[in-house]
Amino acid sequence: MPRYLSLSWKILLLMLSMLLLMLLWFTGLSLLHMNEQFSRQQAQRKAQGQQYFEFYSQSSTQQLLTWLQTQAELQQLHLADDFKQFAAGLATQLEPLQQNFAVRQLSLFGAQQQLLYRSNAAIPGNSDDIVARTLAEQSPQTLVSCDTQCDKLLTLPLLNRNGEVAILLATTDMTEVLFNLHKALGVEVAILRDSTDNNGRQRFTLLQASDHQLLQQLYQVLPAQFDMAQARRDGLVLTLQQHSYYLHFIALAPGGDDSHLLLMLEDVSAAVTENQRYQRRIIAVAAGCFLALLLLITLVTRRVSRRILQLANALPLLAQRRYAAFRQQSTLQQGLLQDELTTFADSVLTLSHELETLDQQLQENTSSLQQMAMFDQLTGLANRNMLQYQLSLALAGLQHQPGYVGLLFMDLDNFKNINNSRSHAVGDLLLIETAQRLKSLARPTDVVCRFGGDEFAIVLTHLSTAEQAEQLAAKVLALFDTAFTPEQGVVSLSVSIGVACSADAGFAAEELIRRADLAMYQAKHNGRNCCFVFAEQMSSDLAARMQLEAELRDAIVQQQFSLSLQPQVNLNTGRLCGFEALLRWQHPQRGMVPPDEFITVLEQAQLMPEVGYWVFERSCQHCVTLIQQGLSQIVIAVNLSADQFLDRSLPENFAAILQKYALSAAHFELELTESTLVSNISDTLDVMHRLKAQGFTFAIDDFGTGYSSLNYLKRMPVSTIKIDRSFVMGMLDNPADYQIVVSTIAMVHKLGLKVVAEGVESLAHLQLLQQHSCDFAQGYYLSRPLPEAQLSEFVANQVSEQQWPASLLP
Repeated sequence: MPRYLSLSWKILLLMLSMLLLMLLWFTGLSLLHMNEQFSRQQAQRKAQGQQYFEFYSQSSTQQLLTWLQTQAELQQLHLADDFKQFAAGLATQLEPLQQNFAVRQLSLFGAQQQLLYRSNAAIPGNSDDIVARTLAEQSPQTLVSCDTQCDKLLTLPLLNRNGEVAILLATTDMTEVLFNLHKALGVEVAILRDSTDNNGRQRFTLLQASDHQLLQQLYQVLPAQFDMAQARRDGLVLTLQQHSYYLHFIALAPGGDDSHLLLMLEDVSAAVTENQRYQRRIIAVAAGCFLALLLLITLVTRRVSRRILQLANALPLLAQRRYAAFRQQSTLQQGLLQDELTTFADSVLTLSHELETLDQQLQENTSSLQQMAMFDQLTGLANRNMLQYQLSLALAGLQHQPGYVGLLFMDLDNFKNINNSRSHAVGDLLLIETAQRLKSLARPTDVVCRFGGDEFAIVLTHLSTAEQAEQLAAKVLALFDTAFTPEQGVVSLSVSIGVACSADAGFAAEELIRRADLAMYQAKHNGRNCCFVFAEQMSSDLAARMQLEAELRDAIVQQQFSLSLQPQVNLNTGRLCGFEALLRWQHPQRGMVPPDEFITVLEQAQLMPEVGYWVFERSCQHCVTLIQQGLSQIVIAVNLSADQFLDRSLPENFAAILQKYALSAAHFELELTESTLVSNISDTLDVMHRLKAQGFTFAIDDFGTGYSSLNYLKRMPVSTIKIDRSFVMGMLDNPADYQIVVSTIAMVHKLGLKVVAEGVESLAHLQLLQQHSCDFAQGYYLSRPLPEAQLSEFVANQVSEQQWPASLLP
């Protein structure tokens, strides 16, 4: 018969068994958590040591680089023809470099890695590799070199006035980095070499250390066999004379040679002792709880339930980052005896402190990243984010200090052409020099920003009048009168500036930027290289321009463009010698839109290359018709925009179109403006010679309105100069215009070129031009531009003999 056992005893035994199991489990979990926490702390300590080591190493490297670059600038190396004087000056810099940066050796190498200078100390054996890498990448390089001790090799590429490269090599002692790491973290540090002997035993060679004696003693108690890979990953604990030491192994050169290690040695005796004490305390508490709960099972059960519910209700506060409220709500009343729940509560409280610390660190790191995001990486100027921030601060400051806040919004003219024709590297150099020029002009209280691409802005604070912003804009325009001189050649740049000001503290920064941007676009629309102040009319003008741009895109798709051809007459023979192809736009609602209204918009919208190819092909079609009508020697002048002329594939595209219509390039004269010719002289000459080889001739359009140079004219394969209509039309009334026309004809003839006079409006104009031996003329007096539909009839009826009507000639 089964033995009798009361239900109360069954419940008690069951509860005690469950409690015993739970106490064992909870104790083990607590100990595991404690060990994991200790491991995490050591991992964090290792990461902290690695971070500090990298920081001090990079900091010393950057300071030394700054010193060396400063010395090169002070000795004006960029103005020197060679490196002799700079090399001679290195000897005087060795002592301060040794004192300030622990430089042990200094040497200078030429572009062929030939030695130009070295100090008394021997050059490290692996210096050739880092010098070669520096020459290849043209940027500073660092390398850790270890022999009997570890040194850091640092190189700096230098340029003289002739663009020759030299490499400055400095060898620094890493003792100062180790000393800083030792002081910052309060641990012993060393650099050692990891190797294995013939018996497979791990051997360490100590190169540098903050405490040689201690490390030698620890080496004696090192296990005969241990997993070095695990030790590198998780660290190693050694006991020496009742002291526990934690060894952190950190790769000295991550990703490279892993035989040299940074050893960080920390005395963890207190932590180990505390962990052992903590383990004993947990075990004691568990045993006490087990004995106490034997008598107070009901009371303890209620207490446990109450505490668990309290913690459960408080835990969501951690997710809400309400750490103080969590600690206040989760704090448990102290009972007579501590138990696992108390330990768990303490661990949760500790966790809350750790989470709060990590959250604060995250906020600090986020703030640091936001700071980095406020500056442009190329120019070092404030970026768009900083612009909006500083502009908002400046506007808000008007509430306390009345006045004006101004904004200059700038865009470099035709900068895209420079990137396309030169290179993006040259473009970057121009952006950097532009930033330097703007900073040199700005006041200490102003903020110079790179808004993006080739757009810059200056925030002007504490202005007493709005006119001060305009005065600074005029100074900025003057800055660009001086050409830029990168290594690849002289580049002329201009800038379009928009100005907007406000005296209202409640004015939005975004609105002020919008206004300055609109003013800048107005400057672009009015010929560039100028400054405009915002006016309310600009908003409606921009909307109209955007509408016109959209309609132009539709016009290309719907083929609304046409050509009108204006005859050109040979003043020596009176014969028709050619036509100039003029683009016309018949809008379905607007009617005939004047070219002055839409040509600029086509250029700004980057549509001119597409339209330009259409104009050339349409001119080829008319040329075929004219040849069929007997004008076998006819020449059609076609205008090329700057964007189309800088297209690298222009000669090939024109050749394909000529082949399509079986035409010779001799039937076409390509007209270029002065600004197009001289903006990128080297690329211009290359394209012109390629087109000249195909048979095209060239004419300079609107001569006298730009900045032509006789030197350029002699170098370019130009055959014709077109005098701008403004001079021809004014030559009867304005003596200055008359002298310009006469002197231009004489000068061009001396250069062996032909002259075309535009804007011939009367017989008096024609007579004066003939009197001074002008070669060709075109204008309303001779003929208005002929629409395409009238061209064939005009040729057939009026100039079938290629002789201009006698009534029009003197």
